[in-house]
Amino acid sequence: MVLWHLTDSALPTGGFAHSAGLETYVADGRVTTAQQFQDWLGGYLRQASFNEALAVKLAHRCHARGDREGLLALDRLAHACQSPKQVRASMNSMGKRWAKVAAIVAPDAPLVAYYAAQVAARRAKGNPGIAAGLVMGASEVECSRAVAGYLMQMANSMTQNAIRAIPLGQDAGQRALVASYGVIVEATELTMNHTEQDLGVVSPQLEIAQMAHEQLYSRMFMS
Repeated sequence: MVLWHLTDSALPTGGFAHSAGLETYVADGRVTTAQQFQDWLGGYLRQASFNEALAVKLAHRCHARGDREGLLALDRLAHACQSPKQVRASMNSMGKRWAKVAAIVAPDAPLVAYYAAQVAARRAKGNPGIAAGLVMGASEVECSRAVAGYLMQMANSMTQNAIRAIPLGQDAGQRALVASYGVIVEATELTMNHTEQDLGVVSPQLEIAQMAHEQLYSRMFMS
């Protein structure tokens, strides 16, 4: 139940407001068709295996150890790995929302409550992958399933954004999601093989697009 809840597109985390650089690709004419979006989404999800999805895995393990010090170190490291200013801001914003949702879903989990309190007190920056990993660990969702579920939530959220930004038809968006199933399996396997030393590896073109988004003439999304 918890996995279904946390991967629902209606979860109020603010993902609908952020494009993660997709809008720059749309504005530049590089992503204007369903197939081009599908290709972009595949790269985005694979790149997440070094970032948000890896944060899910590492936070899940922090929960298993009850490791408060390691959790705060992970929060600092994840924040430092986000070079584009708007990505840092969006991660912090969504991280705050995820931490609040996590505390509602697992109110009796000490590390979930601790992270929510640290974020609220601004002693932690907030990261959605970290908050998701903690709450799914507290809810006894197996680590690889937690990673796969989070990646599916990312794919779903970004597809909804593509439907508005490109725009895509609803059927085209559903086909893109179905086509992403194999990529999600691949990205999950990659994530489970990565270590903390892999956190922050980026695709340069995606990161440049995220930086350039701030300078677009008009925007639908915050990042």
